[in-house]
Amino acid sequence: MIDVDPAGSAVGVRRRTGIVGGALLVASALMTLALRSLPGVGFGLFSIPDLLFAAGAVIFAIGLGRAGSVTARRPLGTFALVTLAVWILLSPLFLRLSAPASAEDISDGLIMFAGMLSVTLEVVSLALAIIAATQIARIGAVPRPWNRAPLWALVAVAVVRLLRSAFLFGAYSLSQETLVLLDSLGGLIEAAAVGFLGVVAIVVAVRPVPGSTTVYSSTA
Repeated sequence: MIDVDPAGSAVGVRRRTGIVGGALLVASALMTLALRSLPGVGFGLFSIPDLLFAAGAVIFAIGLGRAGSVTARRPLGTFALVTLAVWILLSPLFLRLSAPASAEDISDGLIMFAGMLSVTLEVVSLALAIIAATQIARIGAVPRPWNRAPLWALVAVAVVRLLRSAFLFGAYSLSQETLVLLDSLGGLIEAAAVGFLGVVAIVVAVRPVPGSTTVYSSTA
């Protein structure tokens, strides 16, 4: 069976972009789960899951051809998605640079600076993600209702991070085992959200295109 595409190469570009970008997001999610017990594993300063996610995000933003871009290469959405990919790669580096070189270097001022930096990185990341997700939903380069999938995943991740922060503020009343369990559960949900986006992208990419003609081959 062969799908004949009346629109020519545009559908092929979208299909390749969805499969490659989706596979990278799924790989990122699986590597996140596999490496939770081995933090810091990656190429130099960057973790493997972050590299895979960033590569997938850039591919979706730019597309393997103009027709493959989930933002239709419009400036705001494309800039937000590419910048988010870069920001996710650089955030751990910023945190490492702000960390004290030794226990003797720890001070109240450094602790406060590290906390403010962490919050700033989270806020910027969230803002970029909101812009990118809303642009993808609004532009409609991705078929409905899947153009809203990034918003669904973003809501899940945002809720998890808010709950995690709330529990950390009340950490004095929780046992260490409970905190570790909550952190693991949050990481699992975040990885599942990324994996969900990857699976959606692949499914949308490989399904028959409306308007295409199905041709059944006579060969076995």
